[in-house]
Amino acid sequence: MTKSINNLNYYLSWALLCLLPMGCQSKQSHSVVKNKTEYDSAVKSLKPGDTLFLANGVWKDVELVFEGKGTADSLIVLLAETPGEVFMEGKSNLSIAGEYLVVKGLVFRNGYTPSGEVISFRKDSKNLAFNSRITECVIDNYNNPDRNAQDSWVMMYGQNNRFDHNHIEGKRNQGVTMAVRILKTVKKITTASTIITLAHAQS
Repeated sequence: MTKSINNLNYYLSWALLCLLPMGCQSKQSHSVVKNKTEYDSAVKSLKPGDTLFLANGVWKDVELVFEGKGTADSLIVLLAETPGEVFMEGKSNLSIAGEYLVVKGLVFRNGYTPSGEVISFRKDSKNLAFNSRITECVIDNYNNPDRNAQDSWVMMYGQNNRFDHNHIEGKRNQGVTMAVRILKTVKKITTASTIITLAHAQS
């Protein structure tokens, strides 16, 4: 019974995120950062219920680590100031790690990842994402100019994560577009473990 209640709370949290204005989502912190220095400072103090906005415009050569521990009732959210108007360009990427995190509205274009992954559901091998979501983001022809160079656009680690309503287009160099890495401790995978929904995927 406890497990069923926890699962219900988890899915209700996603429904509330989609249906309620962000002002209702967070009553604690609601701030806008304009550069990597401001971002790194702000992300260290994020608490359950906080929302952090990336200012509109081009964010060039930035490797963002979005890390925190939200709860099923109080997510930690990273948003584009205006969805589709925050452009991750040059040598940029995004890693998320922790629990109950949401990223929404970023566009990767005009560049390529300096690491092996554009979007990763982990910071490193010991710090993964759980119960987290990336939605309404775009990866558009974000390719290393060396077509033999290998990278992956989306790598999913951890458990109970979502990658939904995103647009992925134009992968040209070596490496997979998306892959799901299964935890060795997980013996059975169900549809609740990882949810992947693409608004549009095109190669």
